[in-house]
Amino acid sequence: MRVVVIGAHGRTGKLIVDQLVANGDSVIATIRNPKHMAPLVKAGAATAILDLETATPSDYAIVFSGADAIVFAAGSAESESSAIDRKGVTRTVNAAEKAGIKRYVAISSIGGTTRVPQQWNTPEMKEYFAAKKAGNKKIRSSGLDWTIIEPGELTQGKPTGKVTLSTEALAFGDVPTTKIPRADVAAVAIAALQNPKSIGKTFQIVGGSTDIAKAVAAGSK
Repeated sequence: MRVVVIGAHGRTGKLIVDQLVANGDSVIATIRNPKHMAPLVKAGAATAILDLETATPSDYAIVFSGADAIVFAAGSAESESSAIDRKGVTRTVNAAEKAGIKRYVAISSIGGTTRVPQQWNTPEMKEYFAAKKAGNKKIRSSGLDWTIIEPGELTQGKPTGKVTLSTEALAFGDVPTTKIPRADVAAVAIAALQNPKSIGKTFQIVGGSTDIAKAVAAGSK
């Protein structure tokens, strides 16, 4: 596939790029800063400058031309407003629809569909989760073939290849606090992208003991 990865220089986005390239897919990695180009080119991806806040519809059209799928892995940095989590999703969904790209996989967060875990339910995080919920609502109301992935607390640890996966929020009840490596989140995104039955599904994922491909297949039934 020809896949556009939004937020490719981010810690999760770069891992998604690496795994797609390893699978033999053609990757267009979007970045805001030209200084971030080199490691992505070295990884085997083509790059495109795309600022989610300032890009025009024609900018999106150029980057999305000929793509088979979009993977949205962008997110607000610690010092940034969480508004980009909503705006970025809205603008990429609209652009995908205009470009005729049906497949859209988004990395969101537990709390975007579930109730917010108690340890994250603070005034400082209110804007963040409001933006995640609004972004998810936009994706679900679109005409795209979407999958939403909502990980728990992320780590930079080595991949385990295993997760605990729930669908549509309520199965977890009180969301477990088991941390999950970003590399495993990236692997879930790739597995979902490759599984048409994951279309229309929302996966909550934390660290666990179930093989990722089996977990995604079970959640896609």
